[in-house]
Amino acid sequence: MNIFSRIMPILYPYRGLSSNPARCLQSLLLALVAFSSVGRAAETLMCERGEAVLREDFDPASVSERWFFRGAFALRDGALVRTRLYAAEGNQRVFLKDASFHNVILQFTFRFEGETTDLRLVTGADGHYNSIVQIRRNHFQVNTADDKAAGIVPSHLGECAHRFEEGRWYTMTVEFFDDTLVAWTDPEHVVMGSHPLVDRTRSYLAFQFDRPSAAVDEVRIWTAPGQRPGWPERRKVLAAAQAGRSAVDRDPVDRYAYVFTQLKSRLTRFDPAYGALVASHRDLKQALHDRWPDAFKTHKELSRAILDTRKRLKADNPEFKAMENAMHRARRAEDAYVVSVHPALKDLEKHRVLSELPILRSGLEKRGDPKLAALVAESAELQRNLENRFPDAFGSVENLVTQRNTLRKALNDDPVFQAQNRAVAEAWQAIRHYELAAEPRLEALETARRAYLEKP
Repeated sequence: MNIFSRIMPILYPYRGLSSNPARCLQSLLLALVAFSSVGRAAETLMCERGEAVLREDFDPASVSERWFFRGAFALRDGALVRTRLYAAEGNQRVFLKDASFHNVILQFTFRFEGETTDLRLVTGADGHYNSIVQIRRNHFQVNTADDKAAGIVPSHLGECAHRFEEGRWYTMTVEFFDDTLVAWTDPEHVVMGSHPLVDRTRSYLAFQFDRPSAAVDEVRIWTAPGQRPGWPERRKVLAAAQAGRSAVDRDPVDRYAYVFTQLKSRLTRFDPAYGALVASHRDLKQALHDRWPDAFKTHKELSRAILDTRKRLKADNPEFKAMENAMHRARRAEDAYVVSVHPALKDLEKHRVLSELPILRSGLEKRGDPKLAALVAESAELQRNLENRFPDAFGSVENLVTQRNTLRKALNDDPVFQAQNRAVAEAWQAIRHYELAAEPRLEALETARRAYLEKP
């Protein structure tokens, strides 16, 4: 195949642009960059390919025990598939244990199927997310998360329209080098960006699916010992192509969120005046919360209080521990019964049992298996007895939220509280005015968002 045969499919989307010579030249340069990047065994745009550190084809006979997933995922037809189990619960993840990588090339194949609308590759470190490659049916984008300790807010590094067809396999390559990330499916569809959060050793790697029944396969990770020759020039061409793209088609809610996230990230990183406004608001808010902490406890803090009570009872109260152990034994009896009905589970590795047992159990439940129903009823009764005996260990977070809100409302009669609360509100308004001045589109986007949400 000659060079023109390779370049023409890349140029095809730009046909009809002869009236715009600059755009035509940009397209030709992009095609030439793409050709220099493909057409050889080591397909990369930015990184030199080094040693292979992970190769996973999700073959049931050889799948690595480092993958952790339960019944929401299963190995089917040589791929990892999001099952219908727990479909109503939304996002589910499968993650790789003992991950540790910095400058690498990560590649995987994926397929949209069924109800899945959002598939993500999530990486992180030290209990926090850093980079996310988010794939939807009509585009993909690269996001970074927040790091409150470092004063970093979420950001979008870029987006690329791409119509992913139902049932078709695609390959996503993600290249990490220092603070730069390049994600691409082919040389025409590339998202590139740089951010401090990218320049971290990643100890967390997961795939997230919002709904059934998409799949991933052929996960590969290689070290990246350096950048390819010519990368600075190639980067300029790719950046120009990315900047010249039309915005991805989004509904008004998603469009507002995307633009606002980009704005807030840019101002936080590069505008000291905005940073001073945010710091002032943060300090005033913290002072308010420090003076009346019970009125501002978060849902997470209230939930943690209940869990702490449970942990304390488990450590110090023999009766609680005995009743909880009895309940756990009853639940293990449920699993043992499922294994007795499906003895082939005994031959599976432990990490596969975690996936297959809940799926087989769900089948028994749908068929109304009387023995399993009786075991479930016994476990439920033991759980009820435990909760009735130690209600504080299983309290309702919603009740605690109601108590917090009542306390917060009572403070409306306190002039000192009102003065401090007003100062916080005014500081937030100052931030908002600054954002509106910095991004003229924001007000119109907000109006469109509200109108969309208010539609019957």
